[in-house]
Amino acid sequence: MFKALRKQEGFTLIELMIVVAIIGILAAIAIPNFLTYQIKSRQSEAKANLMAIKTSEVSWQGERGCFLTTAAWPAAAVPAAGTKNTPSSWFLPAAPAVSANPTWCVGAAGAGVTTGSFADLGFVPSGLVMFNYATGTYAASHSSCMGPVAVPAANITREPGTVDGGVASSGFRATAASNLDGDGTISVWASSDGQGAQDCTTGIY
Repeated sequence: MFKALRKQEGFTLIELMIVVAIIGILAAIAIPNFLTYQIKSRQSEAKANLMAIKTSEVSWQGERGCFLTTAAWPAAAVPAAGTKNTPSSWFLPAAPAVSANPTWCVGAAGAGVTTGSFADLGFVPSGLVMFNYATGTYAASHSSCMGPVAVPAANITREPGTVDGGVASSGFRATAASNLDGDGTISVWASSDGQGAQDCTTGIY
């Protein structure tokens, strides 16, 4: 007596193609969203460090009577249109140096030393950085995104037509610039004596 053969069932080719198509559609939607969320998460570095720089600047001004202008740093993280920033060490190729015996913030308006480094401020970020940071001083306090926010770096450290340095400067602006997605536009975040970290180029990474 022959044993009854079991009925064998499986997926048809059309069913498999439908499943593959659905997976492809879901991937096409999910992957770009994931990459956007990943880039957004990297912007948290700028927010945290700008708040720390603001705290350092306000403390500096409280002790010495002026805000400190610093050059853009680190040099390896200078953003460029069409070039994607990569994580950079704060200490390479050389760490910011402490200024040697300067006369801080003394004398009449414009006199005294008001330009230094992040080492003078005592600011050191943790780990590698994706953004390029700088501070500038201005003739009056203002919101962090007021004025030009575009790179080149000359616009990162100061605004045209304002007094830079000296006890006449009553406000400061710190900026963080990067190109996280490698497109033709630079992302800029900023903080000031009157405002915390703010996205100056919303929707741009």
